[in-house]
Amino acid sequence: MRSAGEATRDRILASAKEEFARYGFAGARINRIAKDARASKDRLYAYFASKEDLFSAVMAQWTVETTAETALRGDDLPAYTGRLFDNYLAHPENARLQEWADLEAPETVSYHDIRRNTLRPKIAEIRQGQADGHIDPSWNPTELLIVITEIARTLALPHSGGDVRPGSSRAAALRRQTAVDAVRRLIRSS
Repeated sequence: MRSAGEATRDRILASAKEEFARYGFAGARINRIAKDARASKDRLYAYFASKEDLFSAVMAQWTVETTAETALRGDDLPAYTGRLFDNYLAHPENARLQEWADLEAPETVSYHDIRRNTLRPKIAEIRQGQADGHIDPSWNPTELLIVITEIARTLALPHSGGDVRPGSSRAAALRRQTAVDAVRRLIRSS
């Protein structure tokens, strides 16, 4: 059974994730986070010493959860792209949070450690996929991961236009297939 303190901390993290996804780091307000989490600012600061620490905690939680749900394997990057697309589609706040983090992440050691620790095994999987002949070896693994992430994120977000209603499940299925097919073509050896 969770303690009241753990429940409060979880509410703060959930509220902070929503706030950072909506307003970015610079626009996020501790007052709104505390109010939405039904916690005082003092309680929030008892768990997180600063806005930067709270942001780092949100990013750590988000990256661990997303990494576990999407599981990149070097022998099947198209399937990873589909899982990442599904994650962004189910949790559009994750796509927004990542965009904000890319744009304005504070230069804190903990955030960079989180990102490095998350990316290192993914890069290793891509390198192994290249060594095993599943991925074109001319790709820089880090750049390829960035391209794959951008394809999944961009296509998962609802857009207008096209011949299918943007919010329909058919539109989402077509965009998902486009993302998967694009990555399949990208990684083919020449």
